[in-house]
Amino acid sequence: MPRLAFGATFRTPEETARIFAPDTPIAIAENDCLIVAGQSLLNAFDRLEVAEYSAKAVIAAESLGTIMAIDDERIREIEAAFKL
Repeated sequence: MPRLAFGATFRTPEETARIFAPDTPIAIAENDCLIVAGQSLLNAFDRLEVAEYSAKAVIAAESLGTIMAIDDERIREIEAAFKL
């Protein structure tokens, strides 16, 4: 999920808009908002719910210990295994 600087949505709206593409329908503006695009209102709302649930899961997981990011090699292995 791309991160935008605080205020990017109103300071550089054209640059902000260029971030969005079919494979990048969501971005977070630091200390501001989450922006989600979709083919319909329901599709955008579904993506927003997934982002919210994921954020809650990360916050809850931190109580168990350090969160380790998955590196690019492991991501490629998952993509190959699930034919993504």
